Amino acid sequence: METILLVSEQRMKQWTNLDNNIRIDVLTPSILNAQEIYIQDSLGTKFFVRLKEGVRDNDLTVSEEAFLKDYVGPSLMQYALYLLLPNLKYKFVEKGILNGTSEETAQTSLDELQYLRASTLETAQFYDERMRDFLKQNPNEFQQWKTWDGNGMPRNARSAYFSGLQTDIPRKHGLWIYDECGTDCDPDCSTCN
Repeated sequence: METILLVSEQRMKQWTNLDNNIRIDVLTPSILNAQEIYIQDSLGTKFFVRLKEGVRDNDLTVSEEAFLKDYVGPSLMQYALYLLLPNLKYKFVEKGILNGTSEETAQTSLDELQYLRASTLETAQFYDERMRDFLKQNPNEFQQWKTWDGNGMPRNARSAYFSGLQTDIPRKHGLWIYDECGTDCDPDCSTCN
């Protein structure tokens, strides 16, 4: 399988807080995984493959090129950073998993790493939602995004955000009410749903 990146490693270093000395062989797998997991989910396989082929063949339309730069790139860079963060802290080597430290730096705690990942994921989801909104507002701009032929993944029309809040709450007397005891409180309620 050939390697086609929708954003360059250098651009990612310029537009994120990554240090310039991070090796490309460390960065590239995170970009590839972010493309396959998150960007393909938002665009659908058909449009995703078209963009990759356009990059490979150098035949992107002006609209596709602008879309990659202005919408796919920001989202992809943040998702790639989200996936990269654990790999910056932990190294997988033949003898086991190492916790990367340096004599001149303080070690990052797991709580700090989790906070950084959550913050990065929120940023990625913002850019992903912005990308989806652009596609919804310009439905005739990219035909591959609108159509799915049953091959690969269809585009995911749901929001990129996950708030972690429960929204499937039972109704009682026509109102949405969260009740900690659930149906155990009023088992005879005939108008709860």
